Amino acid sequence: MAELTTQERLQPSLLDRLRDDEPHVTEESREKRVMTAARLREHVVRDLGWLFNCTRRGAGDDEAGLPHVGSSVIGYGIPDLTGAAIAGMDVEELAQRIRASIVAFEPRLDPASLQVDVQTDVSRMDRLTLSFRIVSTMWAQPMPLNLYLRTEVDLETARFSVFDGVG
Repeated sequence: MAELTTQERLQPSLLDRLRDDEPHVTEESREKRVMTAARLREHVVRDLGWLFNCTRRGAGDDEAGLPHVGSSVIGYGIPDLTGAAIAGMDVEELAQRIRASIVAFEPRLDPASLQVDVQTDVSRMDRLTLSFRIVSTMWAQPMPLNLYLRTEVDLETARFSVFDGVG
């Protein structure tokens, strides 16, 4: 197989390129500079976990004449869910807010293909856990990759867990 050109190679995100996980190593190997599809997938899953576990400011700024605040770094994250109960929650609205956060802050996922669906598991209706299925096409070279994620939120602690694969 022919070597990919510089523009065709998968590269780590800007944040990953700025981080120095091995400060004692003065020169990075090729594996650290160029990503594989598997590493790209791991990084997207990790970054979505960071996004979901960050509490955003209130949505009141959007209505207060500041429509761009929600898509700026001030709006990074999702609404606070600590102590919320499923019974009093509009889970479809929450799914839409999660989708909007992904569209605003994860450019590696194609917004046109992005789906966020609430999963109802009768065996886990403990009222403290909510599960979502996230399906999207992820930008990659030489061809896009499909991404299937299962996301669970513990409503008692508002902690999100993101798992690769819908299983």
